[in-house]
Amino acid sequence: MKKIFALLFLTTAVLSAMAQSGHAPMKFSGKATIEVNGNTVATLVSDTVMYSGSDITLPEMRYNNFVIPSFTIHGAEFSMDMSTMTVTFPDQQFMEVITVDGVEKTIVGASLTGSYTHDAFNTFTLKVIFMYGAMPMPLTYNITAYYIKDYTDKLDVSIGGMFNYTAANTTYSVRTYPEGGNTLLDVQVPSYQLSGTPLGNLTIGSYIVKGLAMDEQKGGYYRDYAADGLTMHFKAEKDGATTMDADYVMSEGDNNILLTYEGKNIKVTNAFHPGAMPFQIVSTFPGVGEASAVEAVKTVEQNNAPAYNLAGQRTTDSYIGIVIKGGKKFYQR
Repeated sequence: MKKIFALLFLTTAVLSAMAQSGHAPMKFSGKATIEVNGNTVATLVSDTVMYSGSDITLPEMRYNNFVIPSFTIHGAEFSMDMSTMTVTFPDQQFMEVITVDGVEKTIVGASLTGSYTHDAFNTFTLKVIFMYGAMPMPLTYNITAYYIKDYTDKLDVSIGGMFNYTAANTTYSVRTYPEGGNTLLDVQVPSYQLSGTPLGNLTIGSYIVKGLAMDEQKGGYYRDYAADGLTMHFKAEKDGATTMDADYVMSEGDNNILLTYEGKNIKVTNAFHPGAMPFQIVSTFPGVGEASAVEAVKTVEQNNAPAYNLAGQRTTDSYIGIVIKGGKKFYQR
């Protein structure tokens, strides 16, 4: 009985912590649509919403030549279901006023519905119907998004296998999501600077590798992205002069990334060639997860048995929520 009460206490505390606006906003990304008069006028493969307590921040929206700036819906009403670890936003109205180029614009929301669920992907769904300024008709914004988790630590970098450097305080952002019955990851590789290399002082830009899939032989989530057409900004400064400062397509040689989970941390090994450079750069990142609102509560000690969610599905160490190990329930963060 004590264990049951402890589990209920942890569940309540986690959802309550998540619902407090004092915590840093949680970031979610996923597919979105914009509808006008029941017709879809824009489909966005990747869009981002922010959620903090009862505040929801929507991204900038564009269709044709019309632009609606990002805005925050404050004080959205919600309820919490402890049995399913779900926050539900019932159908409600709202009104916000924002300033654009010195002019106040009123946003009148006719309907807001949605939910945030502690499932394997930490899923956030939202549907908002609203009028912006003097719009002649309402706009509908729909999104199904998944939590983006940040990991911050040093980054070890090897250039050509001969020169080794360390960049401090770099942050990898990882999104876990379902697609075609599989679990995939999107990884944002951070920008960082290296001083005193043979090419001078380097600034290596950020980019996102999408669709990492589990590779059993490699022991983690992997993607060869040489054919993805990704670009990275690369800048080199030597002896007071800029020798390189451009975007380079990473299509020459090996360009691949491997992410493995090590307990609650991750390890990312990224090997790439910027453009047609003759050397390969390999970065290795051991990461420690951010202290987000979901992780604000100390967890129950867990054993090393395989973990399953309440639906009986095997989970990874990245799963956040209630798991079953060795026939017992635990809260895993």
